[in-house]
Amino acid sequence: MSIFFRYISSLYLKSFFILFFSLTFFFVAIDFLLNFNRLPKSANLELLYIFFLTCSAASYILPLAIVLALVLCIFNMIRSNEFVSLYALGLSKNQVIFYPFLWAMFFCCVYVGLNFSAFAYADEYKSNILKRGVVDREGGEVLIKYNDKFIYIQKTSSQTLYNVKIFDVKNLDIQSTIHAKTAKFDGDSWNLNDAKATNVPQNLIVSKEGLSIEEFKNIKGLEDFSPKILERISLVESNPSYSILDALESMAIFAKQNISTNTLRTSLYSLVLTPFFAPFLMLIVYYYFPLTARFFNLALLAFVFFVCILLVWGLLFLLTRLSENEILLPELGIMLPVFILISIGSFYYFKHK
Repeated sequence: MSIFFRYISSLYLKSFFILFFSLTFFFVAIDFLLNFNRLPKSANLELLYIFFLTCSAASYILPLAIVLALVLCIFNMIRSNEFVSLYALGLSKNQVIFYPFLWAMFFCCVYVGLNFSAFAYADEYKSNILKRGVVDREGGEVLIKYNDKFIYIQKTSSQTLYNVKIFDVKNLDIQSTIHAKTAKFDGDSWNLNDAKATNVPQNLIVSKEGLSIEEFKNIKGLEDFSPKILERISLVESNPSYSILDALESMAIFAKQNISTNTLRTSLYSLVLTPFFAPFLMLIVYYYFPLTARFFNLALLAFVFFVCILLVWGLLFLLTRLSENEILLPELGIMLPVFILISIGSFYYFKHK
């Protein structure tokens, strides 16, 4: 069987890489031409923009290339009568599709693995270059509740906060405030620099103890307050990016603070589940291929397959956007459609065993 594996794999991989690199080049070229005048006049940033644009294009192009490569590969085999010859040599329908399916699963697993790294932030870095002329992620004003504290931050940059105000609240009464010019994270807590702490007495009585004000060159505060939660909330973009690890960590933080995790779950499902619709859509499409070209108009049939694949991909993309905007629950907009395709594809495969 190794000879069939090498032969079918070579045909499929050839079609896949031709489509993947062609679509990626087309996507990058069009985007670069449209945004060329908006890019900063720096060769380094332009090259970085092209690199990040290429990485971000993979999320759109990879699933399409996986499925369309099968259509291109099989129709070339049908036209040259190689497809029916494989059946004549004793291969079953499942054996022919099994090798491309393995490669498709491999590509999806590689993509999911890359999303554990900074690769997942490529689209965000690309947008930063286009909007602000920098790669670093930077956030604007934010007011957030953390445990019994309300925290106002004027600006965030990497792991540094600027003009931080911390209000310690109990039963809707302010107990104390801390105002620091900058704060830096040391792994466990934040070092508040040039800080001024104001303590409010529990019982304010005229002529009795009043406000207590202290100034510090450096004090520690906000223990276990991870920078991840700031990155998620304070970023300028309306739909910030997440890596898989950051999404899981942020979900734990958000759940603890009773903050909605819809956006996080949408990003997590998009990174982990969405790519796998392609291999199982391959299975569904494959079982409708004709054996020979004698009784079919291959050009028309190929057009129908391409349109159906694009419609399914477009529908999943639309449901993902609806989930991101919290119109649909991510479990309904992303998880359910993918599991439906997985179930149908598995049904077709085991039906032809």
